[in-house]
Amino acid sequence: MPSILIHFLLPVAIALPLAAASQAEAKQSASEVTTPAVLTLDQAIRTAEQNNEVPEIAEARIGQSRAALREAWALLLPTLQLNGTYVRRSHEVVREIGGTTSVIQARDGLSGSAVAELELLRLPAIPYIRSADREVEATRLRADELRRTLAFEVAEAFLTVLTADAMRGAAERRAGVAEAVVAETRQRLRAGLAGRNDLTRSELELATAAFQLTETSNFHVRARLILGYLMNADVPSQLQEPSVEQIAAEEPQSLLDDAVEKRPDLAARTLDAQALRIRSKAPWYDFFPRLRAVGTWRVTNEAGLSGRDSDWNVAGLLTWTLFDGGARYAQAAGLRAAADEVELEAKALARQVRLQILEALTNLETAQAALAQASARADVAGQNEEEVRARFSVGLATALEQADASAQRYEAEAEAARQQFTLQQARLQLLQALGRWPALAQADGAVPTPEGDSLQ
Repeated sequence: MPSILIHFLLPVAIALPLAAASQAEAKQSASEVTTPAVLTLDQAIRTAEQNNEVPEIAEARIGQSRAALREAWALLLPTLQLNGTYVRRSHEVVREIGGTTSVIQARDGLSGSAVAELELLRLPAIPYIRSADREVEATRLRADELRRTLAFEVAEAFLTVLTADAMRGAAERRAGVAEAVVAETRQRLRAGLAGRNDLTRSELELATAAFQLTETSNFHVRARLILGYLMNADVPSQLQEPSVEQIAAEEPQSLLDDAVEKRPDLAARTLDAQALRIRSKAPWYDFFPRLRAVGTWRVTNEAGLSGRDSDWNVAGLLTWTLFDGGARYAQAAGLRAAADEVELEAKALARQVRLQILEALTNLETAQAALAQASARADVAGQNEEEVRARFSVGLATALEQADASAQRYEAEAEAARQQFTLQQARLQLLQALGRWPALAQADGAVPTPEGDSLQ
């Protein structure tokens, strides 16, 4: 008996670890696919498109507008209604008519009917359908703008992480130099080559560098948390820095024309105005009569005087409201006023787009000059810090000079990182004002990006 148990349990005991190992490998491979070792800006946007709730919210809004369009079409489509009735009575009434016994009133009365109705002439439904169709397209454009806004938020968070990483690197370098200077100063103090004040100054620089390192590390952690929140996924340890490319030199008017064509929010406002303008015509269509065809089929267990337990009829109903107290005039006036308001808002948005483009171009030019100045300052501060470090190592510079040189280099490198972020942010602002996307289009179409609208 034990040998039989071993015969059956041994394969199971061998198979379970193998299955667990295969599942672990599958999970590991899946994690490697979903979480790359080096994250690019495109991958970050794609991940946010897949995991963030914003695209799903956009699709839900599109579904609502499509449902409103189907509801508008329902005004012209036939309707079918089924009715059933049961009545319990105290007694039954039966009469004999012409030798035929008919139930006038049954103790258990049952009846059922089917009513079909079709609108043959209902002109106000036409502008409602056309208006709802415009609203579907406007909602789709607003959904694109919502997803585009998410992409820019991810791009800015991505650049913030890179900036924080650069600032943390500068702080780590400063802290490392400060530690080395403190160690050397202590040795000199013991050898009588430096004063106590030199050690105090170098220790103060070390404390300051440690504070800067803590501050920049926390900033880096917060930046990664924000990016992970937008992506709804873990952020890899390494991010690939995108290159900042220049938009081809174009006249502001051509950029404005391009933005008018590509800005989804501007196109959506235009469609909103068209929808309201079309809907404002619906009350005037109420001047025309409404014609309906109604068919009814009825069955009952109370034949009555006719002696029939089922019958049917078809009728045409004409309704013509000649005066409704002025309600249709008020509705039309209100819708026209709403359409005027939305058209004015669209014009104001178009002027705002022009302002955004001009401001973005100015900010981009300023950021380029500021980055060039900050980079030059960082190079000079780096060379100065290296020279002071070399003179300090041979006793030709004081700890105070070394601390000042390290602080100046850190500030210059941190400012260069901030100006790099400002330049990339200005690039993003220009792309967003032009109605473009911050990343290249993906092969699978996850991010519908126009060609050439890229940071990398």
